[in-house]
Amino acid sequence: MIGQRFLESEAGFKVLFDCATISILVVDEKGYIELSNPCAEKLFGYFPDELKGKPIETLIPGNHRKKHFDHREHYFKNPKSRSMGGELELFAQKKNGEIFPVEISLGHYKVDSEKLAVAFVTDITAQVRAQKMVDEREAWFRSIAENSPTMIWVADEKKEYTYFNHTWLEFTGCDINHEKGLGWLDNVYPEDRSVMLEAFDLAYEKREPYITEFRLKRGDGEYRWIQQIAKPAYSPEYEFTGYIGSCTDVNDQRTTQEELELKVHQRTQELNDALDREKTVSEMKSRFVSMASHEFRTPLSIILSSVTLIDQYVGGVNKDERIGKHLQRIRTSINNLTEVLNDFLSIDKLEQGNVKLEFNALNISEFVQDLIANMQVLKKGEQRINLDVKGEDMVLLDANKFRHVLENLISNAIKYSSDGTEIDLHIQNDNGALEVMIQDHGIGIPEEEQVHLFNKFFRATNTGSVQGTGLGLTIVKRYVELMNGTITFKSKSGKGTNFTIKLPNIDYEENSIGH
Repeated sequence: MIGQRFLESEAGFKVLFDCATISILVVDEKGYIELSNPCAEKLFGYFPDELKGKPIETLIPGNHRKKHFDHREHYFKNPKSRSMGGELELFAQKKNGEIFPVEISLGHYKVDSEKLAVAFVTDITAQVRAQKMVDEREAWFRSIAENSPTMIWVADEKKEYTYFNHTWLEFTGCDINHEKGLGWLDNVYPEDRSVMLEAFDLAYEKREPYITEFRLKRGDGEYRWIQQIAKPAYSPEYEFTGYIGSCTDVNDQRTTQEELELKVHQRTQELNDALDREKTVSEMKSRFVSMASHEFRTPLSIILSSVTLIDQYVGGVNKDERIGKHLQRIRTSINNLTEVLNDFLSIDKLEQGNVKLEFNALNISEFVQDLIANMQVLKKGEQRINLDVKGEDMVLLDANKFRHVLENLISNAIKYSSDGTEIDLHIQNDNGALEVMIQDHGIGIPEEEQVHLFNKFFRATNTGSVQGTGLGLTIVKRYVELMNGTITFKSKSGKGTNFTIKLPNIDYEENSIGH
């Protein structure tokens, strides 16, 4: 046969033929298979040499055999090397009847004047399956994109806009042919176009996602604010394919935000105006209080002097006790009013920043003992003040501020404790670091009100008829802080209160004590 003679004369070709990894079939002019290499026999499921002498149509699905017969005859009339099928899908059939897609390339030659065709057959099942998946995914994406309420666009790797979904076209009222390329920019607000393109170009160079906002003309001619989110796209082989973007109409949200920001600005301005007015009123009140306090002090001093003179005029062994009682009431009222005025003057000076520290060298034991002696007249009946001083005797302090702090806290302990109770005053002075603790066993401070204790004009609800301005502890705290110290407290309603003051280390030798 021709095949035998061919193989005997082409020993080198036989090696290539047998070892080829592509399926090769040699067919004569009548359509019979003259040769098939091992790869072809394996592909179609035949034993070695089992295909030899069989019609080539044996390997073609039944519904395609008639057409193939005609194509084969036509090919042998004018044989030339080419791919078979063109744009058509080609299928082959295995021995077991399984049909699968193939690609076929044809070649031809003569042996002893007999025409032969060589078919190179490739199983493309995997490629077809992969392409089918790609097509399905593309169809799936297109379906989602077309039905999405969000406007979607696609640009290729050359920055050409190639796709706009139905929602986009419906919004702009334009057709796809107009929008492709850069036609869509016609609907972008003129002032926003350059910003849009710059953002895209910058992201494109870096292959980065980007977000922009711009105004896009709707089909009715109204420009609407649009938020655009775009990301780079890649093929399954991770090749850059361009960008895909989604656009959302945020005009209403933006308008609402702008209106809200305007309202916030207006409200802030109103609050600032109110604060300015309140500050002005507060300053006027402070000036009035300061003026009134100064003006009241003079007549109060005159009244107190007059009371003292009256007491002398009506004095003696025949003095009417009723007169003395009323004079004492007048003195007490004057002292109370003077205390109120002093508190107002102190808080006014503190708020205006007019309080300055004047340090003095003090013998702490003598200073505190003298202070307690002066306060004995305030005690109720059998109340007792216990003093415990430890550490160094000398300390550098603003004596007037320190005296005011101690007098206020001790007088409060006396006022808010019952007859017969004890008030403990502990002082520890080490290396100029002073710690003072004042403990009483009085009415205490309600737990829920303790947070307001140092606020101006605050008075606890359990103080009853005990007089006070509600400024004393405010002034105390400000004085302590002015001396760079701290004041803390612990209190329990009905059990008493403990105040602790800590003042920082002061090297009184370096501050010229005694110089």
